[in-house]
Amino acid sequence: MDELMICVAPQPGNLREKMDVPSEVYRSFSEGASIAHLHVRDEWGKQVADTAFFRKNIESIRSLCPIIIEGSTGGTTESTLKERSASMAVQGIEMASLNLGSVNMNGGVYKNPMPDIRFYAQEMKSHKLKPFLFIFDLSMFHNVIRIKKERLISPPYVYGFIFDVPDGLPFTTRNLDIFLDQLPKGSPWFLIRHHSKGWKDFREALERGGHVRVGYEDSPFLTSGRKAKSNADLVREVAEAAKVLGRQVVNPNRARKIMGVAEK
Repeated sequence: MDELMICVAPQPGNLREKMDVPSEVYRSFSEGASIAHLHVRDEWGKQVADTAFFRKNIESIRSLCPIIIEGSTGGTTESTLKERSASMAVQGIEMASLNLGSVNMNGGVYKNPMPDIRFYAQEMKSHKLKPFLFIFDLSMFHNVIRIKKERLISPPYVYGFIFDVPDGLPFTTRNLDIFLDQLPKGSPWFLIRHHSKGWKDFREALERGGHVRVGYEDSPFLTSGRKAKSNADLVREVAEAAKVLGRQVVNPNRARKIMGVAEK
């Protein structure tokens, strides 16, 4: 039976109410999530550079479960490189998101020029974090090749294919085929779809040996169209569908081995 990793991204970017992030992550882990994608946010969900509240969440999560924690390097257009890298220095982080280029998004431009990519990759290398290679369009595969040649990243390479962000590349089977044609042999890949409507929007990944990211950050909706009461509902729906399709959901320790995440 093919193995499946599920990543959960629990916090929506526009959150304006408190969320018990450790509880959401733990409940998602209990339903099958092996990775948690987290931004440095305050208690109201606003992205900040101060890691004090973020650290408390990480410590709480670590006391509850062994899920892999991926620190995001996302941020606003006003954020500095150091601010966007704040999560990397927090104890307990094992992976970090590496956005491989700039892209139109939400009426603006999500800026990730090559010098910034190198900076983030070097920071991840110095902190011994596994980069999560985020691909928004075809040109970004070339940037991966460039930083490979510069020895800023090492195998196994873990990819996240991001579709459906406003103003970005929409998901189609053909677009996924093109991405997969560029994928280095044996590299794990995750399908990430904003505004998704449950597990059926991830069927192509489940049937092709890919992995999946779900969570309120991307979309709170189940296949039925109903809004999930928690992130755990989204994870559970994918996990149940995976079993029907012959995929075995793996735990964090197995996911670490698949992705080459260094134990700390």
